[in-house]
Amino acid sequence: MSRIGFFGVNIHRLKKRLAAALALTILNGASLCSAQPSAVSPSSPQLIFPVKCEVGKTCLVQKLVDHDPGPGRKDYRCGTLTTDGHDGVDIRLRTLQDMEAGYDVVAAADGVVLRTRDDEPDVSSLVRKDRNGKDAGNGVVVDHGNGWETQYSHLKSGSVAVRPGQKIIAGERLGYIGMSGNSEFPHLHFSVRHEGRPIDPFTSAAISGQCSRAVPVSGLWTPSVARALGYVPTAAITVGLASDVPPRSVAERKGTPQITGRQAPLLLWVDIIGAKDGDMEEFSIAGPDGNPVHSQLVRVASGGLSWFAYSGKRAPPSGWVAGRYTGRYVLKRDGQIMISAETSVAIN
Repeated sequence: MSRIGFFGVNIHRLKKRLAAALALTILNGASLCSAQPSAVSPSSPQLIFPVKCEVGKTCLVQKLVDHDPGPGRKDYRCGTLTTDGHDGVDIRLRTLQDMEAGYDVVAAADGVVLRTRDDEPDVSSLVRKDRNGKDAGNGVVVDHGNGWETQYSHLKSGSVAVRPGQKIIAGERLGYIGMSGNSEFPHLHFSVRHEGRPIDPFTSAAISGQCSRAVPVSGLWTPSVARALGYVPTAAITVGLASDVPPRSVAERKGTPQITGRQAPLLLWVDIIGAKDGDMEEFSIAGPDGNPVHSQLVRVASGGLSWFAYSGKRAPPSGWVAGRYTGRYVLKRDGQIMISAETSVAIN
């Protein structure tokens, strides 16, 4: 999450912004931003997806622009895939191992590099509390002309591949997804501005307090990118079987949670996006013969943009039968399946 941009202004409380403009000191200068809606210039750029990944498989869109001008939250489809004052799109990786493997962050359109930063560590904001005002961590700002800018935040330390003043083309690598700045998991915070005002790339409009449940046009995205992204209100981040409950924080999972033996407990755990109060979670684990060894139905209380849950049981007195065990997680909303995910592991 990145609530304060390091190169430009990022809205935190829109009502406060409407009451008084707030100037923030940034790299090599300062920027002023208002939350007031405005017409978007016809010279707006068409944007490609800013990460080389497959959405829904190797990466996920977890958080959208907040369109609620008050203390609440509301994305462009009137859903809750955002947090209060969030001014960009968060594109996340599933694990720390994915971050270490390296996923390219690329320029969304042709332009000129304005500013860069590349000296912040990839340390979770849960651990590193003092960030010296550098909440956006490492990143790049690109000028696309006619008042348009894009910002790429939380890049991996040491990965920035461009320099100020450099001309770049759409798709050119800027760096890698990281976890620098105010970030609890590996992700890119991608933001768009026109004349200093935050723009939602899904609607091509400034933040106005309005939303629509209708299927929108492609916004600033190219038509093919818009079709690929769609709107996914709920999705699985990671699903696994383990002997112990893994840390809820992705940043604390130094490796894949493991099965420690036939006498150890067997747990099915999940990280998901967009659970809602009243959703029903179904946990089931089947043994090597396909018969169930555990099942549980749980009602979600309160829910949240990020949701972690688990269910399991202790090993029988004789231990688990050797073989492959399959875990299945299903999330239902009003009787409709929103998530169905499976995982398996061998117990020797």
